[in-house]
Amino acid sequence: MAARKLEGTAQALQIFIGDDDMWETEPLYRVLVHRLRLAGVAGVTVTRGIAGFGLSGQIRAADRLGGATDLPLVVTVIDIPERIASLLPLIDELVEDGLVIRFDVEILRHQDTN
Repeated sequence: MAARKLEGTAQALQIFIGDDDMWETEPLYRVLVHRLRLAGVAGVTVTRGIAGFGLSGQIRAADRLGGATDLPLVVTVIDIPERIASLLPLIDELVEDGLVIRFDVEILRHQDTN
């Protein structure tokens, strides 16, 4: 897959899920990363939170030893607005329970760190 360089105006798509969320037999975040790569997005990052709560109000937090279940995960996708828009049906198919947001971003610097 050829690398692309993003410059100027782009969009971010953030998908808030739990690390216990599954798609069939696989962790949902792994399925999202794989399917988004196949869709040709410029980049995806998965970030694990150490604490959080959603609409249920139930706080999920790691203990001092790092153990916890269903910690919050945020899958962040950055790409051009047209590609982000094209991903929405895929995200709708895969994410049954979670929060999905989209917002404009300005790319100030893009250097691949891999």
